[in-house]
Amino acid sequence: MDHNTQLFREYKGLLFSIAYNMLGNIDAAEDIVQDVFLKWIEAGAESVRNRKAFLVRMATNASINQLSSARARREKYVGIWLPEPLEDGGASPSVARIESYHALSIGLLVLLEKLSPQERAIFLLKEIFSYDYDELAEIFDKTTAHCRQIFKRAKEHLGKDTRRFQVDMKVHERILHKFLQAVSAGSMEGLIQLLKEDIHLFADGGGAVFALQQQRITAFPKPIEGRDNIVRILLHLVPKFQESIPDFRQVTTLVNGMPALLIYSGNEPRSLVALEMDDRQIRNIYVQTNPDKLKHLKTGL
Repeated sequence: MDHNTQLFREYKGLLFSIAYNMLGNIDAAEDIVQDVFLKWIEAGAESVRNRKAFLVRMATNASINQLSSARARREKYVGIWLPEPLEDGGASPSVARIESYHALSIGLLVLLEKLSPQERAIFLLKEIFSYDYDELAEIFDKTTAHCRQIFKRAKEHLGKDTRRFQVDMKVHERILHKFLQAVSAGSMEGLIQLLKEDIHLFADGGGAVFALQQQRITAFPKPIEGRDNIVRILLHLVPKFQESIPDFRQVTTLVNGMPALLIYSGNEPRSLVALEMDDRQIRNIYVQTNPDKLKHLKTGL
């Protein structure tokens, strides 16, 4: 391995983290990392004064450009769009080996959709990756005052939702298990205690059709709102869903850094359920059934 490649490998996990948290897409993030590597080799490390800033700038700019075009394509997406889940260890081995990557939860990635691509980039680098304003100024070729202004604007757009970046993983895991127990037992009372009154359920099927007791259905085209509606849907559909999947089984796994439920048909991932908590209750449920977005999850082999 030559010296330039070895230097690049030091930052490969960071670059993947930035690209994935910008785009919510594993393949696109890995493509950006590969493109940055090729440009890095072409430029020659010896000519670069601040190597880390140089690499982060290229990955960030590529992510901003790709996010802008991706949002235009999502206008034609069938139903609700959710980011692609990233199981811990789910990046390609060449990324995961180098440096542990940092993937925000599904709920936080959805939250960041409120921001413009540039706001999202600066917010991520400042809030998640702990870059200071001087570093941001060098990466974005702006003044520190301008970077501070963009970051402030991003926080204003997120409003009170910025508190959602504070997550207690043990509480999350405990509530997930209570949720599974209540659904399995068909306990309306148990679910009512766990769900916030203004809860939303988001389901991304990508237009894929699946059979549910001789009926062909797709994921909900719009978010389901309200605790009572969601309780009725869960108690009505989940048992039918389980009965309709051959060799149904479910496991708890770490996805985007948080415990989530992965449902298999035999060894094939069929659905992922992720929860978002607020004050020790569930504020949002995210269901991913789009086969194209489940392809990176581990098989049950």
